[in-house]
Amino acid sequence: MGVLRLSSVCAIVAMLMLVSASAHAQYFGRNKVEYTDFAFRILVTEHFDVYYYSRETRAAQIAAQLAERWYSRISRVMRHELDRRQPLVMYGSQAEFAQTNVVSGLLPDSVGGVTESSRRRIVMPFAPTMAETDRVLGHEIVHAFQFDIARRHGGGTGQPLWFIEGMAEYLARGSTDAEAGLWLRDVVRSERLPRRHRDAVRQLSPYQYGHAFWSYLGHRFGDDVVEKALKPDKKHRKVNDRIRYATGHDLETLHADWYASVQQTYGASHGSDPVTLWSRGGMQLGPALSPDGKQAVFFSERDRLSMDLFLADVPTGRIVRKLATTAASARFDSLQAFRSSGAWSPNGEWFVFPAVRQGHAALMLIAMKEGGQDREFVFTELGQVLSASWSPDGTSIALSALAGGFTDLYTFELSTHTLQQLTDDPFADLQPAWSHDGRRLAFVSERYSSDASSLQFGRPQLAIMDLALETVVRVDVGDSHAQLSPQWSRGDEELYFVGDIDGSANVYRVALNSSALVRLTRVDTGVSGVTPMSPALSVADAAPIVAFTVYERGRPQLVVLDEAKATGGTPVVDQIEPSLTPPQDLIATRGLVDRVRDDQETGLQDSATLRDREYSSRLSLENLGQPYLSSGGGPFGTYVRAGGAVLFGDMLGERRLGVAVQIGNRLRDAAFEFRFLNQERRWNWGLVTELEPGIRRYRRNVAIEHDGAPALLKETDYLQRMQLRAAGLLAYPFNRGLRVELSGGVRHVLYHRELRSQISSSATGRVLASESLTPPGGVPTTVAEVSAALVRDTTVFGATAPLLGSRYRFEIAPAIGDLSYTRIVADYRRYVMPVRPYSIAVRVLHSARYGPDGDDPRLLSSFLGSSSFVRGHRLDLRNCPPDPTRVCGDDLLGSRLLVSNLELRFPIWGMFSRELDYGPLPADAFVFTDGGMVWSAERRVTGIRSIGGGVRLNAGGLPFEIVAIRALDGPMREWQYDFGFRVGF
Repeated sequence: MGVLRLSSVCAIVAMLMLVSASAHAQYFGRNKVEYTDFAFRILVTEHFDVYYYSRETRAAQIAAQLAERWYSRISRVMRHELDRRQPLVMYGSQAEFAQTNVVSGLLPDSVGGVTESSRRRIVMPFAPTMAETDRVLGHEIVHAFQFDIARRHGGGTGQPLWFIEGMAEYLARGSTDAEAGLWLRDVVRSERLPRRHRDAVRQLSPYQYGHAFWSYLGHRFGDDVVEKALKPDKKHRKVNDRIRYATGHDLETLHADWYASVQQTYGASHGSDPVTLWSRGGMQLGPALSPDGKQAVFFSERDRLSMDLFLADVPTGRIVRKLATTAASARFDSLQAFRSSGAWSPNGEWFVFPAVRQGHAALMLIAMKEGGQDREFVFTELGQVLSASWSPDGTSIALSALAGGFTDLYTFELSTHTLQQLTDDPFADLQPAWSHDGRRLAFVSERYSSDASSLQFGRPQLAIMDLALETVVRVDVGDSHAQLSPQWSRGDEELYFVGDIDGSANVYRVALNSSALVRLTRVDTGVSGVTPMSPALSVADAAPIVAFTVYERGRPQLVVLDEAKATGGTPVVDQIEPSLTPPQDLIATRGLVDRVRDDQETGLQDSATLRDREYSSRLSLENLGQPYLSSGGGPFGTYVRAGGAVLFGDMLGERRLGVAVQIGNRLRDAAFEFRFLNQERRWNWGLVTELEPGIRRYRRNVAIEHDGAPALLKETDYLQRMQLRAAGLLAYPFNRGLRVELSGGVRHVLYHRELRSQISSSATGRVLASESLTPPGGVPTTVAEVSAALVRDTTVFGATAPLLGSRYRFEIAPAIGDLSYTRIVADYRRYVMPVRPYSIAVRVLHSARYGPDGDDPRLLSSFLGSSSFVRGHRLDLRNCPPDPTRVCGDDLLGSRLLVSNLELRFPIWGMFSRELDYGPLPADAFVFTDGGMVWSAERRVTGIRSIGGGVRLNAGGLPFEIVAIRALDGPMREWQYDFGFRVGF
């Protein structure tokens, strides 16, 4: 006998999963937690509704003005006006943005903003600098225009990322900037620039490549190429046709021309000095040297699972230990690896680094000596701590932090836990470094390159604060456009920093009394982290050793300079050095895009005209499910079905209402589902009402005698259920990895059964007899049920299955009424990686119904031979010979089962590199052994086993499994093969 489950409403419930998933109605999955109750209000401008909360009021007013200026710029370039008001949801920091309900799913630190397509909402955090906030805001508003143009001019938004994201980068950043130059120098001089467009879009960043390519198109054909590409006629909807329509040339020809242009501009080195990479094992970010320079702490993805914090021995390159990780752990929401760095205490006994813990900014103090106790400080008044520096006496920590949209300087007294704010203005103050005499803080600030009246924000400049006098002075470094990562020399007479005097970022040293400037490095690409504001330089306090990250082959990598190089260098004279920035007439252009970006006044709305109003959480249409009409034949004859779904929500995604309906030519095909979810607070609650038809089919083939001749009896038993359910849902996430789920409701079920049998000759196959019966399916039942579940999930996924971490679900669900039983689920899974890249996966599952009616035939039995439990036995119910020594047939059905699975999985490509490396083929190989037992209150325990192995391929996000299995019990004790779309347990 074989088992098949059918659901008539699967096609219309898919969209409503958005509602249930957020309510933690998933079996497993990490949690998105709203740790803070944001009380949003709305700033109303000419074209925007800006959603903000009180702590970010001043910053939100600036964002509203910047948004209007971007609207003016983009509408001029695209010659387009949005058809309705544009929603803009602003969060005060990345940590607060990660809690948004506008976008479902977890948001990594690499996401600086999102424009969703259904209601064209822009949601983003304030970045560490107002200059970056302005750029990201422009990028997202470009997407809003793209969505609106696509809807009104046809063609959809399904263009490749380089087209969509590259265009947004071009309009937001202009034709060229320091970040674009860094990327182009690196990709050209490392010979990683593909000659063909189709290879470039596959191998290169769509943001960087797209920006460079659109810059070239704008320079060559004029910036109206943007409008033409977005508004083609009906014959030019595909991307190649769009580009041909806009330029008159095909993509491959244009790419070849662009390739030649950037080779000419960036191909030649300008007398760079060779550097020796400290390690080629992945990237290193945010280096921090110990006081004696013998050890370094940095972020790296060397384990390929997450960006972790490592302690390493500088002379040998040996990794001493891992200090912090987010992989397979819910301790940290984020380590902020792309934007932050830590610092050693003056005595070398502590290391402090910023992190995000349970939605709040935190400073983590790691004891660097054995036996020490780590410490933790959480700041609810701050949104995000970015970098830290110890005072020379070790009693205080200076830090830069983002609060309410502005980045300022603070000091934190360790003994009294007192936080003092040092600066308070819209201009970002970053990367503080405490002088050795304890009297001054060096840092970088936007204040000297920005203008408050025109809201023009420039690149950061060096500054020094006298802590006693509370005064700030600028450090004169000549023609350097931007300076980053200040570090004091041992005598406090000089500052080390990263500057870009000739257009390429390098390490310099400036004398504070004379402004004499010394260049320490001359690298081909640039000294940089992942983002333009990433910390990239560290100087040991007690030893003249310098560490920095150089951008090479697409990633920052650590370089360490010894005493001779750290104290030496080349004096920078007054003459202008050869610039590594391309000449204006070659790649850059003063076309329309650059001209509107330079115009700081047009579109800038007066802040006095901004209106403020309360936020209303009323629901409005968010999405329509695709209506469908289908017909066909099935076990009960011809059917016709039609249905659809609709989703409503408020603007902030805190309330959602979904409705799905299906009708058919038979009453048993009717279905509907109603779901409501409220996520306004940390406690999530919801309501669900559903009418759901379902069918389970049991098939059995038995060898018999008919009229004295061998024959085959085929029986098919259809059990139909129509259930009406109403329930309330409640969930509380403790953190990203652990939650509790509660539910309670009423379920009413109608039962129908149909039994069909057929006898055919074993010799000829001729049908000898057939019969169809409709025995009673059972008396309708009504039960009241409640459930409670504790769910934990800290797993890290590979291409096709979890590789590291653990997950469990312990659930109990009693029911009373016409039936009385208690359902129990205990599902524990563990994933360990004893040797890279090999993972061992273990699962132990107990699923059962206990109580007086736990074995009632109206309740569906569990099938132990399912591929989800014990593989290799899925046909054991259908093919069950009359052999008492073989376990099969009804023996594999029951109300209680216990299953264990053991699997060794590893990436195929990683077998050769001995790393967690998937290479060009995202595939895992695996070997396994399964075993399980099934029983009921009045049925004996039956067990089956299997072994096997196979391959899982990631086919466009869906793992496709090909497996060879040998059943060790049952009627088919032989090797068999199976395949299908399955995720490893």
